[in-house]
Amino acid sequence: MVAAYLATLIWQPVWHWLLPQPFGSGSAWLAMAASLPLLIPLFGMFRGSYRSLIWAGLLLMLYFTLGVMEAWSNAPQRLPAMVQVILPVVYLFAFKKRNQQRA
Repeated sequence: MVAAYLATLIWQPVWHWLLPQPFGSGSAWLAMAASLPLLIPLFGMFRGSYRSLIWAGLLLMLYFTLGVMEAWSNAPQRLPAMVQVILPVVYLFAFKKRNQQRA
């Protein structure tokens, strides 16, 4: 679960800064702006705080939505956008499985 979250955090600079055109935008500022919100619940996630895990899931839903919109509207960036869609889905299924094991 934390691995999917960290993969989303790492994916932002890769997609927005390091991937060549037309797959990425080549903007370091965009990569930084996309990565900063993901740092907010990170400390609590490493401590295992349930509240941080919930907030991380809610935050990832924004990235899921952005990935869907980018895949829908920008054909050259469809593949990187689908990676951004898949990572939050993996996080949510791992979170659900973790909660089922706790019960």
